[in-house]
Amino acid sequence: MQKIAALIPAAGYSSRMGLFKPLLPLSSSALVLEQVIETFRAAGISEIYVVTGYKADVLGPLLERLQVRPVRNAAYQQGMYSSIKAGVQALAEGLDAFFLLPADCPFVSAATIRRLAAAAGKIASQDCDVVYPVYQGKRGHPPLLSTRLLPLIIEREFAGGLRELLQARSSMEVPVGDAGILRDLDTEEDYQKALPPELPPYPPGKLCERVWAEQNTPAPLIRHMRKVAAVGETIAEHLNSRVARIHLGLVKAACLLHDIARGEKDHPAKGRQIVAALGYPAAAEIIACHMELPEEYARGINACSLVYLADKMVRGDRLVSLEARREEMLARHRDDAAAREAIERRMAAALRIRDQVERITGPVWEHLVE
Repeated sequence: MQKIAALIPAAGYSSRMGLFKPLLPLSSSALVLEQVIETFRAAGISEIYVVTGYKADVLGPLLERLQVRPVRNAAYQQGMYSSIKAGVQALAEGLDAFFLLPADCPFVSAATIRRLAAAAGKIASQDCDVVYPVYQGKRGHPPLLSTRLLPLIIEREFAGGLRELLQARSSMEVPVGDAGILRDLDTEEDYQKALPPELPPYPPGKLCERVWAEQNTPAPLIRHMRKVAAVGETIAEHLNSRVARIHLGLVKAACLLHDIARGEKDHPAKGRQIVAALGYPAAAEIIACHMELPEEYARGINACSLVYLADKMVRGDRLVSLEARREEMLARHRDDAAAREAIERRMAAALRIRDQVERITGPVWEHLVE
C-alpha cells in the first residue's frame, strides 16, 4: 500500500476574486477550504498539509479545528511556486506520492481522488513520476506527484513554475467522469455560478462600482463604504474560520452599497429600492436594516447584523470603537431627547452583536487594528 499525502496551497491574495477564497461558503455546511480537505478525507487521504501565507492568522483556527498540518510560507508574495516549495519541504518522510490541489479547486470528487490513488503503484514502481486526471481529453486537478521530484522542486527554479518541471517528467493519464477537475474559483463570476440556492446572489464588486458611478456617489462616501466593507468582511472571515458560514460576498456587497442613497429622505429604504431593482433582494433587505436592526436579525450573528455592526464601527473612513462612537453622537445631540434615545437604542444593539461575535472570535478590535 503506497503512502500518499495531500498538499493544499492556500497562501495567495485572492486578488482576482476580491474575496478571501478559502473562507467563502460553498453551502450552508462547508467553506471552500473545508470542502477540499473533506474530499481528501472521504477518499482515505488522512495526511493533509495546507500552505498558508496571506491571512495565515485568520486561517489558523480553521486548520486547527480540522486537524490538518499548517505550513507557513513566508515568501507567499512570490507566487504559487513558492508555496509548493514550502509545502513539499514540510512533507513527512516515507511518502511515495502526494496530491497537489490548490484551495480554490473544491469541485473534485472523492471518487476521482480514490481512482488516482489506485494508480500510485505506477509511481512506486517508477513507471512514471506524475499521474494526471483527464476529463474528455483535458488534464485537470489534482496531479499525483512522486516524492522523487522533491529535490528538483526544492533546489531548482523554473521560469514556467511547476508546469515546466512536470512537462519533462514521465506521466500517465487516468480518465475520470468528473468535470470538477477542470473547474476552479478564480474570479467572482466563478463563485457566483457555484452558489447553491441557500446562498443568495449578491451584487459583485464591479457592479457596486457601477452603481456608485450611476448614483454620482461622492468620493468620501465611497471611502466610508469601502472601510465598512473591510471591517465587515474581516469580522465575517474570523467567524467563518472558527464556526460560522457567513456569506462573505453578501456582507461585502451590502456594505459597499449600504449608504448609496445617503442624503435622501429615508435613505435605507431608498437604497433598498435601488438594489432590489438590480435583482438582489437579499442585499436590498440588509441595506434597508442598516440603521434600525429588526429584532429577528439582532438576536443572532448573520449577514444583516454584521453589516449593522461594521457600519457603527466606522466614522467617515476611520475605525472607531462603539463606546467612542456612542459618546460622540450623544454629545452632538445633547439637546435632542428623541435623537439621544435613538442613539442609545442603536448602539445598544451594536454592542449586543459585538458581544455575540466576541464570544466566538475574541476581541474584535484586535482583528481590525494591525
